[in-house]
Amino acid sequence: MRIHLAADSSGYPLGRALEAALVAEGHDVVWHAAPELDEGDDYPIYAVRVGQAVIADEDAGIPVRGVLVGASGAGEAIAANKVAGVRAVAGLAVDYVRAARRHADADILTLGADFVDAATARELVAVLVSEPFDDLLDDARRIVNTNEFESHGTIEGWMIDG
Repeated sequence: MRIHLAADSSGYPLGRALEAALVAEGHDVVWHAAPELDEGDDYPIYAVRVGQAVIADEDAGIPVRGVLVGASGAGEAIAANKVAGVRAVAGLAVDYVRAARRHADADILTLGADFVDAATARELVAVLVSEPFDDLLDDARRIVNTNEFESHGTIEGWMIDG
């Protein structure tokens, strides 16, 4: 599977450790962050790069996931979700990531280096990579509705006024 991966300065060591582990497992890993630790970098540009790459590969039919590593993982999820079509979730727990894959077809995982160690991060990424989307009618409809709102401001053709 292709994995688009990036980390800002806060997540750089963990990001590079994940890169090495994923390559060793045979994944096609594309690094989207600085080639060396840069204390002045920040996550938004990396989140957008990874999000755009994941969507482009999904559109091309390539099996793909994305992983972003920062201090908390929260800002990274928010920034990645600004890319149309991305379904990014923070890596809070194995069961949470499993549910996000199975029911929301999550395609990007964000990790907080301040909150997860390398072993836990590898376990969360393994769930992201291995769990299928159940493709149940209700789940698929919710994804379509969300995408419709994202692109047209409507859900099932109805304007959402707030």
